[in-house]
Amino acid sequence: MKYLLVVLVLSLVSLKVQGQNYTVHNTGKSYLGLLGGMNFSIPRITDRYSVLTSAEEKFEKEYDKFGKTKGAQFGLQYSYNFTTAIAVLIGVGYETLGFKYFTNYSWVDTLEKQEFAREMHHIQKISYFTVPIQAKWEITRGQFTPFVQGGVYMDFRHQATKIIHYDNTIDQEETENQLSYSPQVSIKEDTRKFNLGLTGGVGMSYHTKYATFGLESNFRYGFFDVVNDETRYTDRNGFALLYLDVLDQLKLSSLNVQASVSIPLNNAVRSNIMRKTKYYKKR
Repeated sequence: MKYLLVVLVLSLVSLKVQGQNYTVHNTGKSYLGLLGGMNFSIPRITDRYSVLTSAEEKFEKEYDKFGKTKGAQFGLQYSYNFTTAIAVLIGVGYETLGFKYFTNYSWVDTLEKQEFAREMHHIQKISYFTVPIQAKWEITRGQFTPFVQGGVYMDFRHQATKIIHYDNTIDQEETENQLSYSPQVSIKEDTRKFNLGLTGGVGMSYHTKYATFGLESNFRYGFFDVVNDETRYTDRNGFALLYLDVLDQLKLSSLNVQASVSIPLNNAVRSNIMRKTKYYKKR
C-alpha cells in the first residue's frame, strides 16, 4: 500500500510538471462529457411521525450516520467555454439516493414472563433523473488545473423502494444468524415527484488535445420535502400495521465524488486549444 501511494503521488507530480509545458486556449469551444461516481446521502429530518407514541420516546427513529448510505450517479454533460477560465455546464443524469434508520420494540408475556424483541433496519432508496445547471471557473490556465463550480439542480423522481432487515436481538447491529427480510416494495406514491436544490464543488481537470479528464466532489443541498404527507398513513404495503412504522418528513442532501471524460465537439487538434507555454509567453 505504501508503494502504491508513492507511485500515485509521483504520478500526480509528474502530470502537474508536464502540465506546465502547455497552456489551454479553449474560448468559444464546446465539450460533451460522460461522468459517473458514488454519493453519500445526508437526510435532514424536519418532522417525526410514528404509529405508536411513548412518553419516553422509545419509538423515535435513529438514523444512520453520514457515510453509511451510499448511492451512485452517472450522466452526460454539455459545456461551453465563454473564456478559457469561465464555462457553463448543463447536464442530464440518473442518481440513486437513500436514507436508513433503526427502530426496535419489545414486549413481555405477563403469563410466561418471556420477552419478545424485534430490531428493524429500514432501508429506503429513491432514484431520480437529475438536471444540473452550473457555472465553472478554472483557476489556472495550465494543462493540469483546479476548478470550482456551482449552480442549481432539478430532480425528477423515477422510482422508490423500501426493505426492512430485522432480527430478535436489540443491539443496533444486524445479527447475521437471526437476520430476515421483508419484501422489497415500491414506495413511489409515498415520495414526492420533484426536488430542487443548490449544488457546488471543487475538482481538478487534466487537458489533452483529444479529451479532458476530471475528478470532482460536489455537495447538493435539497430544498423540498421528500415524503408525500397525503399518503403517509395509507399503508398499502402493510408497514404501519405489521412493522409499526411510518416515514418521517425529511429533506435530502448529498455529497458525491465522480470522474469525468469530455471530448470537444469540434476537432481539438485543428482547434489548437493546447499551446506550448514558452510559445504563448513569446506571443
